[in-house]
Amino acid sequence: MLTHIDTVRTIAAHELRAAVRGRMVPGFAVLFALLALGITLAGLGASGQLLVQGFTRTAVSLLTLAVYLLPLLGLVMGASAAAGEDGGTEMLLAQPVGRVQAMLGRVAGLGAALGLVALSGFGAAGLLVAGRAGTAGLGGYLVVAAGTTAAGLAALAVGVLIGVAVQRRPAAVGWALAAWFGAAVLYDLAAIGLLQVMGSGEPGPYLVALLAANPLDGVRTLGLVHLGADVLLGPTGAALQQLLGGAAGTGAVLGSLVLWTLLPLALAARAYARRDF
Repeated sequence: MLTHIDTVRTIAAHELRAAVRGRMVPGFAVLFALLALGITLAGLGASGQLLVQGFTRTAVSLLTLAVYLLPLLGLVMGASAAAGEDGGTEMLLAQPVGRVQAMLGRVAGLGAALGLVALSGFGAAGLLVAGRAGTAGLGGYLVVAAGTTAAGLAALAVGVLIGVAVQRRPAAVGWALAAWFGAAVLYDLAAIGLLQVMGSGEPGPYLVALLAANPLDGVRTLGLVHLGADVLLGPTGAALQQLLGGAAGTGAVLGSLVLWTLLPLALAARAYARRDF
């Protein structure tokens, strides 16, 4: 068992180094850091000095950015790596390494790379806020950072499943982008329409189910709840606070997030074990 773990760790370290040497991960890291710093700086005040938002206001702004950017990166990285049209996969599998071990090692390395991208944005913004505005609200900020990173990892798992299923890299990346657009844009439109037809116009059990079904919406709403949705969104936020502030609502969203991570990986591992290279 230790040998298997060591093998996965070795493959993960190699995948992480390859991702860092590439263009996508460093590019996203720089982009996220710059955007996070730009969001953190509120702008020029009347005195001509830069104003820095506190952790809570910064977390609210970064939540919207990160819950779209990190899942997009996860989907594209997973689909691109799992499609496996380069020679690296065949060379890896020529070694005495099981296919599931190889896939899990690559996923772990990509997950670590995604974590570095998240750290670049949240870390840069967090250091600036802590130095200029103090540490009040740091707990909610860390919740947002962890939640959006977890959403990115769930998207990575879905991207891996797409790559294994499609096998051709351009097509896999295309399907990954379509999946992101569906989860980030089309799902919200469909959910609004469904709530108008089936719901009463107020947040209720149907809304909880819809939020749990989509990790992006679930993490975004749960983040707002932990940042004080009743203050940020008024009566609607107070209703969301009541629905998701308890153990049942939070558990539904977190359970869905875990399911969206483990189930695609399990399906991808099963298909990867039977795949011809």
